[in-house]
Amino acid sequence: MVKQCVTEQMVPGALKQRLEIRKAVRAYVAKQKLQPPLLLDFLQEHARQCLSNLQLDDALFNYTLIQLNNALWEDYFAHIPIDQRLLLLPVCLRDHKQCHAPSDALGLICQQCGICNIPDITAQAEALGMSVLVAESSSSVSQWVKDGEIQGIIGVSCLDSLEKAFPSMLRHAVPGIAIPLNADGCQDTDYDHDALTDAIHIGQASPTYANPSPMIKQHIAELFTPARIQPYLNASTPHLNQFQELVISALCDDGKHYRPMITLGLYCSITNQQNFPEFLEPIAIAVECFHKASLVHDDIEDDDDTRYDKPTMHQRVGLPIALNLGDFLIGEGYRLLSHPSIPQDIRSELYAQAAQAHCELALGQAQELECLGKATSLGQCLQTHQLKTAPAFRVAMYLGAIATGRFNEYQQILHALSDALGVAYQLYDDLEDTTPNPASAVDTIMQLDGLRREDAIKRISDVYATYQRKAYAALEAINEPVLKTFMYRLCGRILKDV
Repeated sequence: MVKQCVTEQMVPGALKQRLEIRKAVRAYVAKQKLQPPLLLDFLQEHARQCLSNLQLDDALFNYTLIQLNNALWEDYFAHIPIDQRLLLLPVCLRDHKQCHAPSDALGLICQQCGICNIPDITAQAEALGMSVLVAESSSSVSQWVKDGEIQGIIGVSCLDSLEKAFPSMLRHAVPGIAIPLNADGCQDTDYDHDALTDAIHIGQASPTYANPSPMIKQHIAELFTPARIQPYLNASTPHLNQFQELVISALCDDGKHYRPMITLGLYCSITNQQNFPEFLEPIAIAVECFHKASLVHDDIEDDDDTRYDKPTMHQRVGLPIALNLGDFLIGEGYRLLSHPSIPQDIRSELYAQAAQAHCELALGQAQELECLGKATSLGQCLQTHQLKTAPAFRVAMYLGAIATGRFNEYQQILHALSDALGVAYQLYDDLEDTTPNPASAVDTIMQLDGLRREDAIKRISDVYATYQRKAYAALEAINEPVLKTFMYRLCGRILKDV
C-alpha cells in the first residue's frame, strides 16, 4: 500500500470511531455504486474522499482504505461458496507465554487448549464449512487462490502486515475482508471481535459466484492437443504428408493460448457459468488460428529469427511454406466460424467482427512498414501499436461476448479496453526489448528527441502507465462483479501486474 503522507498510520483507538468509519464507507460505496475490484489508485482516491468527508486525520488513511475495500467486497463475498472461503488468523493471537502448540509448513497447529480464543474462532468458522489457517503468511494461500480452491479470504492482521499484503491482493483481485488488529505488536494483540464474527457469518447468497479461470485453463490445455484439435481441422488431402502436422504444431506447441482463454472466460463470466456449450470450441480454435497466422506473417515481414525461443516458422520451413501456412490458418479460422454446432443467428456477427479485426491488424502492419526508415512521431507509433495489437485482444473478447447473445451490452466497454490493453501490451514489449528496433516507441523518441536510451525508457514508462490506467479505467463501466473480476485479473496477467 502506498502511504499518502509521512504521518504514522494507526487504527482508531476508540471502538465508536471505528464503527463510524465502517458505517460511513459502506454508505459511500452504496451511494457511489462502486463495484469491486478497484485499482489501487482508484481505491486511494475514494479513501481520500471518505477521509475528507469524515474530517479525519491522515494517520487514519490506511485504516479507512482497508474498510473501504471491505465494504466493496462484502456483497460479492456473500456469493462465494462457504467452503471456498479461508479464515487467516495471525499467530500473535495466541498467548505467547503459555501456548506450546507446534507449527508446520502451513502454520500453527492449534492444540485446542482454550488458553486463547483461537479455538473458539476456528470452531465457529469450521462449523460453517470454512477453512482456517493460523499463520503470519503462507505461500500456499496464493496458490490456492490461483487454482480456484479458495475464492475469498477473511484476514486478521496488524496494519503493517495488511499494508504489505494489500497490493498483492488487489493485483490478484482476491475478494477479502480484512480485520485490522487494534494495535501493532507481535504478542497478545486484540481486534474487533464483532467485526470478525460478522465476517465469518456472512451467509451464502444465490447465485453463487465461481472463478472460471482454473477450469478454462485446463480445458484449453486439453483442447489444444493433436488428438482433440485434429477433428476440427480441414488440413489434409490424399497427397499431403507434412502440412497437417505443421498446422497442428503451429496451433498446439507454442504460446500460452491466452486469446482463446479470453474468449471462453468472457462467456463464462458474462453468464456466470463454469461450463460452456460445445460450439465455443470451434470459436476458440478460430481465435487461435487468426492469432498464429498473424505471428507467422509478422515474423516474415519483420524478418525475425526467433519466437518462443525457437526459430521462426519461415526460418524452419522456408518462406513459401510459412506464407502458405499463415494463409491457411486465416481461411481455417473463418471456416471454423461456420461450424455446424455454432448457432446460425450469431454467425454473421462472428464473421463481421473477425474480419474487421483482421483488416485493422493488416493496416497496422502496413503502417509500420511504410514508416520504416522515416522519422515518425510518438503519436504515429502508438496508433500503429493500437492497430497491430489491439484487434487480436478485441476479437477474442468480442467473439466470447457474441456467443452469450449480449454483445451489444459490452461492445463499447470491450472496444475501449482492448485499445488501451493493446497499446500497453506493445509498450511493455518495447520497454523489455534491449535491441534496437525502429518500430519501438523507445527508439522512436530516441531518434525524434535525441534522447539516451535510459531517458527514453523513462518517458515511455510514463506513457505505458497512462495506457495501463486507461485499461483499468475501462473496467469501471462494468457493473457485473464476476465479469469485472475476471477482466481485472486478465489485465493483470497481460500487463504483467501479477
